[in-house]
Amino acid sequence: MLAVIFTGATHFDPKIAFDFPPGAFTFSLGFFLGLGAASRIGIYDYLGYYDVCYIGDEVHNPGHVIPRSILISTAAVAVIYLGINLSIIGVVPWREFVPAAGHPESNFIVSIFMQKIYGTGVATIFTLLVLWTAFGSVFALLLGYSRIPFAAAQSGYFFRAFGRLHPTKDFPYVSLLVLGAISIVAGFFSLGTVIDALIVTRILVQFMGQAVGLMMLRRQSPSMPRPYRMWLYPLPALVALLGWIFVFATTQILVILFGVGVLALGCVAFLLWSWRSKSWPFGLEQALS
Repeated sequence: MLAVIFTGATHFDPKIAFDFPPGAFTFSLGFFLGLGAASRIGIYDYLGYYDVCYIGDEVHNPGHVIPRSILISTAAVAVIYLGINLSIIGVVPWREFVPAAGHPESNFIVSIFMQKIYGTGVATIFTLLVLWTAFGSVFALLLGYSRIPFAAAQSGYFFRAFGRLHPTKDFPYVSLLVLGAISIVAGFFSLGTVIDALIVTRILVQFMGQAVGLMMLRRQSPSMPRPYRMWLYPLPALVALLGWIFVFATTQILVILFGVGVLALGCVAFLLWSWRSKSWPFGLEQALS
């Protein structure tokens, strides 16, 4: 990343970087749809910022460490993200890889960037580095996300099989294997489709739910201890909720239906599990007692 940013800074051409097309900032339906599509890519690139939350039970002083970890991670990724993008579009004209559907080389933009400056040999090395980084990203995310079904199963809110630990290595191997299999299936679809489906599903199930759930929790349990505080509450939650609604609404209808379908499937699975375990809402009296 430092090599890309340094190379871009020393070869930066503002005429190439800021070559905006006519009507680039004219507010229209196309503008907002494009902004939503770009936002989904950006959100996907930032998603690792809260990976620390998945191992919260292993963090010392989480009320202090986790919020600072998230803020530092977000700020660092923002600087890197801006630096890399400006470096690339200041050397490689954006018209050479837009629209992406008509330019297969857009999938290897860093390689094209390095090839323009240093030639094929260096571009090959950086292609391998990008692949290695992608592998490392998937590896880290799988390790983090495998803790979610595991923690839910350990707490009695998910299938017990997901709560199993490896007999010698002490990691949730059932959860890891299932998520790995799902990731392999996702590999048969285009990256754009996978990103849109991931973001839309997460917006519905997680991000919107968290914003609304937080406000409901504050209203219904005002005396609950709060190790994590939100400055200017509820303004950040409302702004975030509006942003998630915008990103969700500017997605393709088929992807929206997929997200709604996943949410509905999750509700059905939860109700079946609740019925079998006699928990809420079927075991409400028992839960209240």
